[in-house]
Amino acid sequence: MKTLNKRVFLLSLILCAAALTGCASTFSSKINTVNQLPATFADKSYTFVEHPEQGKEPEYQHASEDLKLRLKELGFNETDAGQATKAALKLSLQLISVPGNTHVSSPFGSLNYIVTPSGMVIPIGGFDPYRIYPGFIRAPYRFYPRSVFYPRYFGPLYSPFGFGRRYDPFYGTNLDVRQYFDHGVEITITEAATGKLLYSVTAKTTQNEVEIDAYLGLLIESALRDFPNKSGETRVDIQVEK
Repeated sequence: MKTLNKRVFLLSLILCAAALTGCASTFSSKINTVNQLPATFADKSYTFVEHPEQGKEPEYQHASEDLKLRLKELGFNETDAGQATKAALKLSLQLISVPGNTHVSSPFGSLNYIVTPSGMVIPIGGFDPYRIYPGFIRAPYRFYPRSVFYPRYFGPLYSPFGFGRRYDPFYGTNLDVRQYFDHGVEITITEAATGKLLYSVTAKTTQNEVEIDAYLGLLIESALRDFPNKSGETRVDIQVEK
């Protein structure tokens, strides 16, 4: 009986672990760091300089609070407004939120491509010559009476356009269009006396949500993880419980 109970208990633990794993997701961000900090610096007092255009936005205020809490854990101390001139460092924060790539695909065909913000089209699907070559080259007979030479185009919604039925306005609703957004934070630390850049880190993530607010805490955590990082680019993955 004891052996059976032990097996049931172990099975329950395994099922619980599997359930917890299934409820977790990974938040990924790209980190770009410029590190010019001195080998040792004892004075970590700083004054926070708000962004002139973003300072009054609720998202910026939330991000500022998260940033200050994280800096406090790292040993930094914010000076009072009246003592700002005595701070050794100046710290600034900027939020980044811009439209990213657009993914276009067809649920009923092989059409699959990316449109960059600059307008460049990048195919990511399989090779489909029917979609690439002009209409007369790929099927010259389709320019003759359709009901005789090409019956499959005969129907109430056949395309009158030379570029083919699958691209005309009647069938545009079949396309699945997903707009992505590049969200990020940029944290800059400068020397208060000289304005010299000491440390700059940018964390960016690509999401399909237009609002940045839900990702601010994760972006700041990613940017300051293992502070101070070496100069260069890296990637940070954070497990998030749903």
